[in-house]
Amino acid sequence: MLLNYYWIIKRRRILVSAIVDFFLIIYFYNLVHINNFQSYPNKLVTFCIASFWIIISYIVGRYMQIKNINSNGLIKNLIKTIFLFLLCNFVYLIFNYGLIILFDIFQVKIPYQNFDRLLYYSFFESLISISLVSYFFQSILSIITHKIYKYDKKWLYIGSLLNYEKILKETSLRKSNLKLILNKEDNNLTKIKSSNIEGIVIESFSNISETTLEVITKLKLRGIKVITSLTWFEKELNRIPTNLIYDKSQLIEKIKSSEYNYQLRIKRIGDIIVSLLLLFFLSPIFLTISILIFFEDRKSIFYTQRRTGLNGRTIKIIKFRSMKINAEKDGIQWSTKNDNRITKVGKLIRATRLDELPQLFCVIKGDMSLIGPRPERPEIEKEFLKDIPYYDYRNVIKPGLSGWAQVNYPYGASVFDSSKKLSYDIYYITNFSFFLDLLILFQTIKTIFNLKGYKPD
Repeated sequence: MLLNYYWIIKRRRILVSAIVDFFLIIYFYNLVHINNFQSYPNKLVTFCIASFWIIISYIVGRYMQIKNINSNGLIKNLIKTIFLFLLCNFVYLIFNYGLIILFDIFQVKIPYQNFDRLLYYSFFESLISISLVSYFFQSILSIITHKIYKYDKKWLYIGSLLNYEKILKETSLRKSNLKLILNKEDNNLTKIKSSNIEGIVIESFSNISETTLEVITKLKLRGIKVITSLTWFEKELNRIPTNLIYDKSQLIEKIKSSEYNYQLRIKRIGDIIVSLLLLFFLSPIFLTISILIFFEDRKSIFYTQRRTGLNGRTIKIIKFRSMKINAEKDGIQWSTKNDNRITKVGKLIRATRLDELPQLFCVIKGDMSLIGPRPERPEIEKEFLKDIPYYDYRNVIKPGLSGWAQVNYPYGASVFDSSKKLSYDIYYITNFSFFLDLLILFQTIKTIFNLKGYKPD
């Protein structure tokens, strides 16, 4: 997916906040360092600090759209900023002086250089300036922009009542300020003004009369947006419901994965590099989880399972075991809210999604990707293929550890949930890119920290 107008406009609050924060950090960090040392700081260090600040700010929700301005919201943002300030200090100290501080606590003499207090105080001073200015900027931006998100975006719908009701049912699944109004009389189109509506949604241009089409063309020339219902869903709600697809050609035209082989190659290189780095840095967590699982019931640490991969090929995935042995002795079952098959350690690693970490080996092997539709079990998929239109289309790209559906829709435990998740998977398949993968990666981290979406409602 290339960065486009819709994508930027819908995320303008996050983008503006992140960009301003980035330049604030660079400015104040350079300013304080020059005042204290009469020289510029290391550019790589400055970039890493700015990137860390922005990523954690996004994860804790500092850049979220605030619709109602009140003291509670401002206090919450202040707490988040203080947390970020303390976290940056902690990471800075551990990364630069971890061993020195540890040995100093235990009064052990070591041949390392002394703790550079002036360098740390310079960082501390710059971080205070960054935190204060960033907090005030975010607060002012919220005050200025919060009314922007209050108004309803009205769209006029031209099409059948049946399809209109389907769309309303789909849009009701997610809180939104979108309003779709059914146009009952063609004559009303001539009275439309761009100030009254966002645009016109068309069910199908082939079902529109020549007279109506001529009027719509004139409206389009006047600057009013005119798009099909499927494109409207894609642009405004970032999903493509398959029950609104009345012709396979609509979907075939959108699937571009085979046309963008260079993006697939970049994606593969990124998968290998990131997976190897994660395996290296998370190795202590791997060891800790393995010990906890083994000592709970002295049973196997890992659990393997057959899943459907690229082009319908069966693959084997590996996970940390989160359920009791022989949990499916009575057959395959959906996981329930208070599932007594889940172990004590299993509840923890499921809540933090750490049970999925061993699948990094599947990514390196090439059976999976870091980002993509989650692979389904062949036995369950067989039923989905009967009940959910176009379900097999999600297999045109490698399955992933996390995906667009996982960060936008809660845990699914029914055919209904799977059909809704498919709408997000189809959107990802038709729009995947490095930028979208990066967004999903950050949202996945945010979801893990919030402990959301890991069990049925």
